[in-house]
Amino acid sequence: MPLIAALRPTAARAVASRNISFRRLQSSYAAHNPYLKDFVYKDTVRVKDGALTLSKDEHSMIDRFIRVNQAGETAAVSIYQGQMAILGNRGDIELKKLLEHMREQEVVHLEIMDKHIVDFRVRPTILQPVAAVGGYILGATSALLGVKSAMTCTEAVETRIGMHYNDQLRDLHELKYPQLDGLKQSIAKCRDEELEHLDSAVDHGSQMAPLHKLQFELIKGGCGVAIWLCERI
Repeated sequence: MPLIAALRPTAARAVASRNISFRRLQSSYAAHNPYLKDFVYKDTVRVKDGALTLSKDEHSMIDRFIRVNQAGETAAVSIYQGQMAILGNRGDIELKKLLEHMREQEVVHLEIMDKHIVDFRVRPTILQPVAAVGGYILGATSALLGVKSAMTCTEAVETRIGMHYNDQLRDLHELKYPQLDGLKQSIAKCRDEELEHLDSAVDHGSQMAPLHKLQFELIKGGCGVAIWLCERI
């Protein structure tokens, strides 16, 4: 409980900043997109390359994919913020640079998914604040257990997310609409960089953490539950 109490103000600020940023993005992007003012999102999606007509199942699938991806990238940014809050001032310059680099890439991923949310008129999950706070607490808690446990957290999260993005790309490959090429490229970019984070975590001793297998499976399993919920709620 003391840990949660200590983290609550920082996490709350992160959520507030995140919500403000997303509202600004919606407002700014809508101003440059003539389709958004009075467009009703049913089975036709309007993207920059023209109207795209989808079946109900295709529409539902893309809706789920983008919704959960935005939530996942929100959590990823927060995880690295939590780890940096604990480990960033320990004097390990190499570790600090690594965490900053991974966080910066996650910020770019989140910006990409924010844009797809607007492009495809997807309703964000109501669990978005939970993703932000939960990610921060997970990152900070893993860091309090030590550098290797923090790396185990990264290894577990990125393993599950890499699988998740691969599954999405496999399903999207079946859709031959050229208007979806940008979405496919975005997901592939995010997948590749998440797997780079996984490799970096292993290189920095993730598998040498105490109770590595237990930590890994708990975090990976938790990510799976979060994915399932955020796709649907």
